[in-house]
Amino acid sequence: MINCLVYSVSEKESRYNLQEKSLYKTWLFQNFSQINLFTVTGETLSIIDPGKRNLYEGPDFKDAQVFIDGKLRTGDVEIHISNNDWNTHRHQEDPAYNKVILHVVVGNSSGPVVRTQANKTVPVFIMPACPDYRDADRPSDNEPDHVSSNCSSWTGIDEIACETLLSKYADIRFQRKGLTIKKEIIRKSANHTFYRLILDGLGYSQNRESFKSLADQIPLSKLYTILDQADASGGCLPDKVIQAGRIATLEAILLGTAGFISEPCAKYVRTDSEYFQGIKQNWMQLKRRFELPVMELKWHFAGIRPANFPSRRLIALAQIIHKFYPDEPAQSWSNLVCTHSESKSVINWTRDYFQQPAGMWKNHPLLKNSRGNVLLGSGRIMDMISNLFLPFSWAVASLQNNGEMMDSAMSLSRKIPRGEIPSAINRWKSGFNLSDRFFSRNYLVQGAIEVHHSFCDLELCKLCPLEDYADKQ
Repeated sequence: MINCLVYSVSEKESRYNLQEKSLYKTWLFQNFSQINLFTVTGETLSIIDPGKRNLYEGPDFKDAQVFIDGKLRTGDVEIHISNNDWNTHRHQEDPAYNKVILHVVVGNSSGPVVRTQANKTVPVFIMPACPDYRDADRPSDNEPDHVSSNCSSWTGIDEIACETLLSKYADIRFQRKGLTIKKEIIRKSANHTFYRLILDGLGYSQNRESFKSLADQIPLSKLYTILDQADASGGCLPDKVIQAGRIATLEAILLGTAGFISEPCAKYVRTDSEYFQGIKQNWMQLKRRFELPVMELKWHFAGIRPANFPSRRLIALAQIIHKFYPDEPAQSWSNLVCTHSESKSVINWTRDYFQQPAGMWKNHPLLKNSRGNVLLGSGRIMDMISNLFLPFSWAVASLQNNGEMMDSAMSLSRKIPRGEIPSAINRWKSGFNLSDRFFSRNYLVQGAIEVHHSFCDLELCKLCPLEDYADKQ
């Protein structure tokens, strides 16, 4: 399976094997005859849109559109060499594959009927693969060896032309994110979408889906309702006591629902303190009173620094939510962007809400190896502004047909300092002899990521747009 791998904290280059890359490109570019296509059960097939590449866990392509027996279907596409691989990879047990509308294979189509976890039968299509896919473990005359790819012989690159090109791809990436958020706003609401984006930003690549699932299960409106009732029962307690109680309540709800108060996840927080026992007791009471669930979420810790552990992020989230309460984060952010056009104000606002602690942090009794004075690092803050919050503003402005605000959101994004630079982009920087200040803005980092995903990940070296601006040996 193409996407059967786990990503670490930042986006990495893909590690598909050569066979899978060949099949991937064949499907993506539809490099086969479109005449008289059928599923293995004899249903007519027309491919309208092969979909968009999925870089994370789950089906290989998202938002594909096909006609099967004259009926339009929209959903995911999974690609394997053999039909048996579906069950071998246990997709029939994974709800992430419930939206798959077509299983594309190139080997034999024998084996059990393909079904999703929701017990839905998935049509199977034998794709006429490119001729060299079986020999893809060795480079062919038509497919360049990535190890000796074009860019490995470059000694430098025209930085001005490179900046212009990366800015173009950054625009593409920004607008695609904005369109995705726009769909989410239409499907849910602006307030819930922004709350979901906050949790998305805390989750990084490995834990993003679990954080978003948590947002859906425990929406902000429910958290606020619980805090309202807790405040009402607090009587005439001092403000500091009430505020500390709110944070402890939020910690209990978030950690309890996410499974970090019970085994096996409890090992990722300190349980040898009186504070933990109080949180645990509070959670049991809140769970009964408000019928809160304990979700079965997949939390990943391998390859992640302790500062980025999901348990630590949830404790930080409690303080972030407390700082917004009782206001809606989406409205606060929108008010800011509507009234400030300079990046400094946007960055300061984000630092205030997402970086500065509102309660215990440096020596928090639940945290292991707790060091550092801020909730989130500066790199993560810049990435959240560029990749989540400003595309949200663009999406809202798009729904309002406010072109001026859309341009303002994109203009602001171009001014945000760089965040975290993926290792693959750092290798670019060294290999192309780019100056130390080239990636001073996050926008160029995002453009580089987009080019890397579009060409390097697929080994489409001959199509790389940077080729025209390279200095070669």
